[in-house]
Amino acid sequence: MKGYLWKIILLVIVSFGIVFISLVCFIYGYSFKDEAQKADAIVVLGASQWSGEPSPVFKARLDHAYDLYTDEYAPVIILTGGVGDKEKLSEAFVGKNYLIGKGINKHILFLEEEGRTSLQSLKNISATLGEYKIDSIILVSDGFHMMRLKKMADDLKIVNFVSPATNSPIDKNNFAKFKYIMREAVVFCLYRLFKI
Repeated sequence: MKGYLWKIILLVIVSFGIVFISLVCFIYGYSFKDEAQKADAIVVLGASQWSGEPSPVFKARLDHAYDLYTDEYAPVIILTGGVGDKEKLSEAFVGKNYLIGKGINKHILFLEEEGRTSLQSLKNISATLGEYKIDSIILVSDGFHMMRLKKMADDLKIVNFVSPATNSPIDKNNFAKFKYIMREAVVFCLYRLFKI
């Protein structure tokens, strides 16, 4: 009986490992997917800001949104990201200032400053899209983030197209990218299981 039980436990562990490795591979493959096409708004997922300046990762996302906007993929940009611990400015506000500094008109920049997670930000945006007559969005973040963002936006019934940031420092560091993809696989599982 004990031997049979251990075989079942081993089978469960091996099965979980195969599923997890497959998920990691899917996330990696999806990180290269770019669906950019005409939409009503570009949504930039926040990242760290350092004393009022976007971190290199956040800057890469903002620069990609800038390129999409100047190439006329969408007429407005929505910036997300709340106030981090021990910070005074929201990520969204810092992103807005950065894009204004690059010549973007402040009147086409909208802020979502309440969300502390990607899911919270997307939920907050979803609640206001109708008010601004926005029917479709382009999601901008790092590649490793895209599969989960796509799933969350789909679950919220938001018409969305993913477009990963180019020139992110994470993509230039294989160890960092592997670490983020592994973490993302865990977070993706948590979202699918518990919707968090």
